Amino acid sequence: MIDLHCHILHALDDGPKRVSESVKMAQALVKCGYRMAAATPHMVPGTVWMPSIEAIRTQISRLNHCMQTAGLNLEIVPGMEIALDPQIPALLESGSLLPLGDSACLLIEPPFQQLPPGWQSVLFSILAAGRKVLLAHPERCAHLAARPDLVEELIEAGVYLQVNWGSFLGLYGRTAKQTANSLAWNGWIHCLGTDSHHPHNPCFDHIQSASSKLCSVIGKDNLRLLTVDNPLNVLRSQTVCAMTVTEEMARKKKKRWWQLW
Repeated sequence: MIDLHCHILHALDDGPKRVSESVKMAQALVKCGYRMAAATPHMVPGTVWMPSIEAIRTQISRLNHCMQTAGLNLEIVPGMEIALDPQIPALLESGSLLPLGDSACLLIEPPFQQLPPGWQSVLFSILAAGRKVLLAHPERCAHLAARPDLVEELIEAGVYLQVNWGSFLGLYGRTAKQTANSLAWNGWIHCLGTDSHHPHNPCFDHIQSASSKLCSVIGKDNLRLLTVDNPLNVLRSQTVCAMTVTEEMARKKKKRWWQLW
């Protein structure tokens, strides 16, 4: 599997404090079945969380070397989790933002409550610049959770959606879980990510069981699409595919049955 949302680099945000913790996170990812992960430290314009591209690339080089020494079969590629902010177009033009890997896709984080004024023009300016947008955990944004019509508009505009495993597990509360399920039933997810910040993230212990339960509804082909094929397509700047709506997904959607288990 490939994880496009992971805070594995140390001392850059609210992720690991030390390299040793980063290595333990890598071990947890490998145990879950991951073979590649994008390091996506927070980039929040106007705050202390504005890591330089050089700092990110330097840490990734050192971490990949540490993992090779430890015999861990996990490749780390660069990225950022960029807060949805009016400064994004200027930062993008100045070359201060890292896409995921060597792709044209930026991981953009919406706020947890209300979307900021002008948010649509910010996203569309990124798309107009020939870039792609992977929207991080939209199910955790109260504004989007309450407005599925906006989610559908974003997808129609070409925005991709990344949902957290932890949302299906209820780690972020009932609303996020319900919204994640709703996105799954509608076929509105493009990638699944861990959004892990430390080696003891609860989702690491439950990804396999969550995979089985999710697979029983969306099917193994869709599950592979969200965990392998689409993340790889993002990194290669290739076409990211929509989920195929299965009979079970259609039944869940029709009944508006929100809970996975």
